[in-house]
Amino acid sequence: MSKIALAFLIGVLILTAFEELPNWLWVFGAISVLIVGVIIPRSMLIVALLLGFFWAVGHAHIKLYPRLDKIYEGTDLLISGKISSIPTVQARSVRFEFDVHSANLNSDNSKVLIPKKVRLSWYGSYPEIHLGERWNFTVRLKRPWRFANPGSFDYEKWLFENEIGATGYVRNTKTAKKINATNIKSPTKYIRYWLNNKLQKIQLDDNESIVKALLLGHRSEISSQRQKILTGTGTSHLMAISGLHVGLVSGLVYLLVFQVWKQSERLCMTFAAQRVAALSGITASIFYAMLAGFSIPTQRAMIMATVVFASIYFMKSLRVWNILSLALLCVLLWDPFSVLSPGFWLSFIAVALIFLTIKAEKQPRSRWLQLVHIQLVLALGLFPLTIYFFQQAALVSPIANLFAVPWVSFVTVPLVIMGSGLLVISDHLGALVLGLASHSITILWIVLKFLYNLPYATWQHSSPDWALIPAVIGVALLLLPKGWPSKSLSLVLFSPLVFANSYTLKGDDMRLSVLDVGQGLAAVIEIKDRVLVYDTGPAYSDSFNAGESVVVPYLRERGINKIDMLIVSHSDKDHAGGLDAVMKNLQVDRLVTSNPKDFKYPGTSPCRQGISWAWEDVEFQFLHPTSEGHKISRNNRSCVLLIRHPAGSVLMTGDIERQIERKLVENQPDIIDTDVLVVPHHGSNSSSTKKFIHTTSPKFAVIAAGYRNPYGFPKENVVLRYEKFGTKVINTASQGMVSFLISNEQGIRLNQGFRSAHRKFWHSRV
Repeated sequence: MSKIALAFLIGVLILTAFEELPNWLWVFGAISVLIVGVIIPRSMLIVALLLGFFWAVGHAHIKLYPRLDKIYEGTDLLISGKISSIPTVQARSVRFEFDVHSANLNSDNSKVLIPKKVRLSWYGSYPEIHLGERWNFTVRLKRPWRFANPGSFDYEKWLFENEIGATGYVRNTKTAKKINATNIKSPTKYIRYWLNNKLQKIQLDDNESIVKALLLGHRSEISSQRQKILTGTGTSHLMAISGLHVGLVSGLVYLLVFQVWKQSERLCMTFAAQRVAALSGITASIFYAMLAGFSIPTQRAMIMATVVFASIYFMKSLRVWNILSLALLCVLLWDPFSVLSPGFWLSFIAVALIFLTIKAEKQPRSRWLQLVHIQLVLALGLFPLTIYFFQQAALVSPIANLFAVPWVSFVTVPLVIMGSGLLVISDHLGALVLGLASHSITILWIVLKFLYNLPYATWQHSSPDWALIPAVIGVALLLLPKGWPSKSLSLVLFSPLVFANSYTLKGDDMRLSVLDVGQGLAAVIEIKDRVLVYDTGPAYSDSFNAGESVVVPYLRERGINKIDMLIVSHSDKDHAGGLDAVMKNLQVDRLVTSNPKDFKYPGTSPCRQGISWAWEDVEFQFLHPTSEGHKISRNNRSCVLLIRHPAGSVLMTGDIERQIERKLVENQPDIIDTDVLVVPHHGSNSSSTKKFIHTTSPKFAVIAAGYRNPYGFPKENVVLRYEKFGTKVINTASQGMVSFLISNEQGIRLNQGFRSAHRKFWHSRV
């Protein structure tokens, strides 16, 4: 069973490496190979692998059909359908998932084929909306798109996992029309809708978001600061309907029913207590997963619990590994693309580690010592994976979980479930018990916050890449029972993960990376052991900015925890929106900007024409602004930085416009001749004059712009100007992160855009 499950898993994983989905004709041809494999004896592993691959292909085609045609992007569409998720209310908008029943063009009312589920935002003034309501909307949609950088969250992958085919916004509030009020036929959605409304009326302060996460699996309202504390203490798995909670609730129901049923001899003669309890455990796991809307993590937990209780029901004495293998196979059959989630790997490996730990114990220990031992094993065993997935590991995780796991499992979760159940009888009683649950969360938070603020609470490191495999083998050897040969090799195998940094630059090489931050700018210059960051990208809302979602993850992916110099060209939010997040998360030795008064950080120094310095053989010089810079617009006050490497030069221009371009051309024509130009003002019509392009004469022009941004940047005529001069134009909107390696040996080497280099079949085509 174990080998077959692993072969099936490998088949699924093979498909996840494809850039394009195999078409159906290719699949039918491969099925004939599969049939031959079935006929040939002793080929079950090959058959299982092929079945895993074909099963995943079929699921992928279903998930991705129909895709949004590019011609409908940015077009007004009239759609009719039903709100299919609990709306997430933010400061100035509300976001929700919408099941599309029909779609028409606004211009001629002709029918169009669009994805079955879309994710919509409604900005500005909007009415109160609820799960299950049917609406007509005028919307504008776009294909799934992500920030394409190392370390950035793959939003397109998340949309694919959740079967969301497009994102967009409600275009015209006046034409939005509610067809009918909440009419929920699904009992799952009705219970979630009812509980969500009840919770909104109960005053639970900041803990309401945690209660919703534990009861409904609705984590989107948890603040970014709380998310940090959960991640930094290794306890984020507890703040949702996790596998632990599903297993706990179903296990408690099993024990309760078993104890009650066996008290009656007549009942036991009618039906075995063990079987009734097993069915009750399965029902409890399904019901609890239902509360979370059958989210992907709870689907896994529900299936695993069902497999365990099914083996009890049928009175099959299955080995632990057979149960785990059967659960793995069932999860993959239910949703093969759960393998894309870090939670899939962490949950299965965590369960396997717990089984190994218990089995390896030769002498019985107290429950307390056993719990401590398990937490230490989990921390060590999952360490390589947490570094691989998140570029950090919570060193305080064993201590935090030692307190948080029993506290949340036996105090908070029971109170949340009991309180929500009492809401059916009495709002007052339910609110009272949920208030106690809220107090338990407050106590938990005091402990977690204390641990999070301890020195060295988390350890950050670049993604292990090649070092992951030897580290996993090393951990496996270390966790084997005493007396096992070659255990001493574990530390040798584990050491590359801790000490190796595959991204270290050689000699005097320089790396320029212009990040994909949407409509804004952020760039990183690396020279040996020094790092300069130019701009920090935009702030999209109070809770979402490019500093936290792109710049910091990228630097951590590169193994960088300190910035020698951070230059913010000017204070516009598309260049400075991520500053606070960068300053909070990384050590910044020096902050430089055009107008230090625009920022709250003491010691901020101004960039001024003539200031220069050198790192290794690389020279840096500010060409603008002058001391009279305060008399001009913010855009024209941008810090213009020239970087000269012996093998080539780079010119960073911020948002300067024609006026400053003209001054640079007139006053410093020989200096601004460059190889790589980060195009002024995202390729707007206000910049990139012919004379400026001719004087700078760049080989490469990098435009930092957002996909389908509202300003239409870069302008087509601006791109043509550069191309007519013979310059290669690269746009982050289509290419993702753009990077150059400048070295004395190879000169200037343009690396393939991150979007193209790391494309998978679920990503939209450029």
